[in-house]
Amino acid sequence: MKKIILLISSLFVVSVLVSCQQNEEPKQTTAKQTQHDFPKDEAAIVTSLKIEMVSIKDASKSLPKGENLKEKKLMKVKMKIGNMTEYNIPMAASFFKALDSNGKYQLNYPMVDELGETISGDKVIHGAVYFAIPKDRVIEKIVYEDPKRDAFYEWAVEK
Repeated sequence: MKKIILLISSLFVVSVLVSCQQNEEPKQTTAKQTQHDFPKDEAAIVTSLKIEMVSIKDASKSLPKGENLKEKKLMKVKMKIGNMTEYNIPMAASFFKALDSNGKYQLNYPMVDELGETISGDKVIHGAVYFAIPKDRVIEKIVYEDPKRDAFYEWAVEK
């Protein structure tokens, strides 16, 4: 009789333990995304401009004192732009936007040293455009669009 009671109680304990294990939710791990860079030496000709994306870097430490992006990080995209004509062509950071890893477009984030000047004929300039994107995302594409000049181009980031 003692053996039967011991057997029944041990089966009860085992069934309780098994049911407790099945109720636990699996832990979800979010993989941290790594920001990749542009393919090297790939310049694009976009309506008389030769534009080359040089690099993407986290520039959150470059924020002016007292400015806070909360749940975002500041990304700096460096570029090299050459005017292939003899005419002056205006260039501004507002012509660029970034597509993040969540499929959302992010407009440029204004900074003092961002791109914004007129490129003289047959000249090359170096500039940067900044984007404030959520910390858990990365930039997947940079889009250039100048509706006045009917110019459009996309640069994909390597993976």
